[in-house]
Amino acid sequence: MQTLRKIAFLLEEFTTPSPAQQLLDRFLSGYPRDGTFHMPEGATVSAHLMLPGNEPDFDKRRDDFDLVIAPNAAQAVEGADAVVVASRKPGAVANDRFLQIALEGADAGSACFVHGALSNTFQRGREQVSLAHSRQIALLAGTPVALTWRLPEVDLTPGTSLTEALIVVQGAFPGAELHALEGLLPVIERRRGGESGVRRIGFLEGQELWRAGERGLWSRTLLASALSRSHTPQGDAVADGRTQDLLGLGLVPKLARSPRGWLLEHDDGLRSTLLVLDGVVADINFAVVAAEGATVSAQLFRAPPPAEHHFSRLAATMEDFFRCRKAPWPVERNLLIAGLLEAFARPATRLAPRVDTPWLGVSYPVTTR
Repeated sequence: MQTLRKIAFLLEEFTTPSPAQQLLDRFLSGYPRDGTFHMPEGATVSAHLMLPGNEPDFDKRRDDFDLVIAPNAAQAVEGADAVVVASRKPGAVANDRFLQIALEGADAGSACFVHGALSNTFQRGREQVSLAHSRQIALLAGTPVALTWRLPEVDLTPGTSLTEALIVVQGAFPGAELHALEGLLPVIERRRGGESGVRRIGFLEGQELWRAGERGLWSRTLLASALSRSHTPQGDAVADGRTQDLLGLGLVPKLARSPRGWLLEHDDGLRSTLLVLDGVVADINFAVVAAEGATVSAQLFRAPPPAEHHFSRLAATMEDFFRCRKAPWPVERNLLIAGLLEAFARPATRLAPRVDTPWLGVSYPVTTR
C-alpha cells in the first residue's frame, strides 16, 4: 500500500447530510471499519467548495480538523495523490469541469474517485478515461448503493447464466435511475461472459407500465420477489403494521405515485427492468432469475441518518483504492452508467417504444465484490 500525502476534495455542496459531508468527515475524523474505529492517517486533507462562504458547517471542519480550504479547485488538487469529486447529491448530474481539473492537476500516478455518475455524456466519459490513462491516474466512480449490505447477503456464482433481472427504487430523475444502475449492474455483471452492453432501451410510465407487465414485457414474478425483501412496505403496513401481498392484492398500481420504468435489452439477450415506484416501498430491492429457473433477491440496505453507515463501506473502498491503485470494479461499468443516464435524458428515448443504443456496447469481464 502507498502512503497518502494529500487527499483533495472538490465539492459542489456541503450540507448535512449529503454525500460530500459523509465522505469528507470520514477522511477527517475516521469511520467504523472491520469491527473497530479506523482513522485514515498520514495525509493532509484539502477541499474546495464551489460556493464557499455559505456553509458554516464546512468552515467548522477547518477549525476542528485542520482541513485546508483552497480558494479554487486547481489549488486544492495541486500535489494531491488522491482526489474525490462530489457533485450535488445524489451525484447523478456530474461536474465534468471539476473532474477535468482533477485529472489535469493531480500528480501523475495518483487516483481519482467520483461520487455518483462519472460524466454527463458517454463521449465525455470516454475522454476523461483516456486523459486519466495518459497521466497514469487511476479513475473510478460510484455510490454506496453498489457496495452496501445485501439483505440477505447473496451473490451470484461467477459465470451464472441469467435470463432476466429487475430492481425497484424510488426518487426523482435521474437520481433514482443512478441508484437502480448502481444497484443492479454489480449483481448481473457476474453472469456468464460478464457485462455485454445494452443494445436497446424502452421507457414506460403510468398505466402503460402496468399493461407492459401484464403482457410479460417485464416480470411480475420478479417484482413480487423483490418486494418480498422490503423492510418498508407502504399501504396498510404504515397505518397498523399488517403484512400484505402488495402485488397479489393489486395494491402496487394504487400506491405508486407517477410510476416509471426502463426496459433494457443487453447485447447477450439478458432483460433488465428498472422500476421507480414511489409510494410502494421505501427501500431498494432487486431480483434476478437464472437460466435454470432459480430466483435470487435481496434488499440493498441503506443505513438511516445521521451516520448513514453505508458510506463507511464506500469510504473504505475509496481508501483502499487510493492506497493500492487497484480498482475494485472496471471503469467500464461507470462508462456504461454514464451512457445509459445520457440516453434516459434524451426526449426521443421517452417518445419511441424502443430506442436502439449500439454505442452502448460496453463489455467487461465478470467482476467480484
